[in-house]
Amino acid sequence: PMSALADALAAVAGVLDGYGLRWFVFGAHAVAVRAAPRATQDIDITVQVEGGSAGLQTLIDSLAAAGLRHRFPDIADELRARGAVIPLTHASGMDVDLVIAGSGLEAVALRRATRMAIAGVEVPVAHATDLVVMKALAGRGKDLDDLRSLLAGGEVDRTEARDLLYQLEEALGQSDLVPRLDAAIADLVEEGTE
Repeated sequence: PMSALADALAAVAGVLDGYGLRWFVFGAHAVAVRAAPRATQDIDITVQVEGGSAGLQTLIDSLAAAGLRHRFPDIADELRARGAVIPLTHASGMDVDLVIAGSGLEAVALRRATRMAIAGVEVPVAHATDLVVMKALAGRGKDLDDLRSLLAGGEVDRTEARDLLYQLEEALGQSDLVPRLDAAIADLVEEGTE
């Protein structure tokens, strides 16, 4: 339901913008607004938190006050210690996965995100180039579908995306990231959408 999406986004935006934090929407909702819509459940958000663990706790408390509560309160501390994703759920029933930004790719994406309307709510959305890099990194079937949709959308700086993927290959000791990008481009050429 779009109303749940709008309500949840408005609640998140109110808190994160209220603190003046840098953040962006990524994942399916970002792909939907940048390229091709697809069915999805949760909202994926990356945020850069200031002030260490105290700053993070303040943010979590403020999100809770805005109707965004932890999906797994019993293991909230363990999940936070592992530093991965903070799984929240909004009063509307919409789930929100909050990723705390590290350095590197997320920092690049934070600088490049631009504000767009999702379900009528103005929010920062990851740039198509950064979404392509994230999708190539994730590499599942639906990610590769999204990769093709994003490339077809025409906003992607392919040279930049390839460069970032080369750097990730080096850093991660992988050699399959740039080929995923090239395969997606080849698919578009074959479909005649290039």
